[in-house]
Amino acid sequence: MKLILMVMVHRRYYIETLRASGVAVLPIGGDLLVVARDSSDDIDWELVYRSKQRHQFEQGPYDLDMEGPEGRFEGPGILVRSDGRSHVFRGVGALSGFNAAEFGGD
Repeated sequence: MKLILMVMVHRRYYIETLRASGVAVLPIGGDLLVVARDSSDDIDWELVYRSKQRHQFEQGPYDLDMEGPEGRFEGPGILVRSDGRSHVFRGVGALSGFNAAEFGGD
């Protein structure tokens, strides 16, 4: 049996504000998770965000504009699930504001 190891490096960014396709979401806050794998030049990313008010987002694509202490990030995401206050968006394209060199170490 041959064991193949895949190296993954991830970063978590705290997100204070979110606009989903132009709609401001009253924040509690959330986490933007960014993952790089040694087997691909692409990155994977996901936003898990909580809102103070209920937002009834339809499942589907959104242009996400996110901001937090570490900067501003933008990219297209698909709403994977939401209970009205907790929303999970999976990135489906490039994430601007993110620098792959940040995975070089702490």
